[in-house]
Amino acid sequence: MRLTQLESLELRENLLKSLPESISQLTKLERLDLGDNEIEHLPPHLGHLPALQELWLDHNQLQKLPPDIGLLKNLVCLDVSENRLEELPEEIGGLENLTDLHLSQNLLETIPDGVLHLTKLTILKLDQNRLHTLNESIGTCVNMQELILTENFLMELPKSIGNMTKLNNLNVDRNALTELPIEIGNCVNMGVLSLRDNKLTKLPSELGNCLQLHVLDVSGNRLNHLPYSLVNLQLKAVWLSENQAQSLLTFQPDTDEATGEQSS
Repeated sequence: MRLTQLESLELRENLLKSLPESISQLTKLERLDLGDNEIEHLPPHLGHLPALQELWLDHNQLQKLPPDIGLLKNLVCLDVSENRLEELPEEIGGLENLTDLHLSQNLLETIPDGVLHLTKLTILKLDQNRLHTLNESIGTCVNMQELILTENFLMELPKSIGNMTKLNNLNVDRNALTELPIEIGNCVNMGVLSLRDNKLTKLPSELGNCLQLHVLDVSGNRLNHLPYSLVNLQLKAVWLSENQAQSLLTFQPDTDEATGEQSS
């Protein structure tokens, strides 16, 4: 039976360990779901599916992706979460139409600059990896709306994050942040900011420029005060527990002796 007209193929939960080379004959395939299998290696010919828009490879045993994956020019969604990836190929930057990239629960210590060429990217999930730094050029992803960095080892965020003016949801829970860049105030469309369980000692007053912010979680940090500029916001939910804090809920003006900045 020839299946060359196939547009969608789901092979989830089939204990697959490999893919036949003949899969490259499915030139009209738009959606391929290989999630929840035991695939350790992807063949290069996977990159020769010109119509492919969605590729689901979550919950396999992949340690790397073939460079040919960058040939999937029409790919919109790539999910390789819950694998054993230690690195990504630079060629991933060839996925010029990619909007959703799911890399959660891998072993990534860095992401290649190729990822930062994905200017249409709106969702990037990097939670539960081993990232110590985030590339400064991440700011080139100007269409980013959701950036999930939970459970890594990040000590700081790049200043270029301020270029993501469409960012709506930023989650950096359970990292090692000691401060936020003042440029975060440029993320004027941010609605949810979650910074739970870090090492923050203060928040920048520029955060008060994020007028769409309605959920703020800074519990489990080392904050002694909040910037007075937060009174400008229409916050609907705030988590402040487990801080070394004083008068966190009053927002009474008080001037920091070192900076002259008003705080609560």
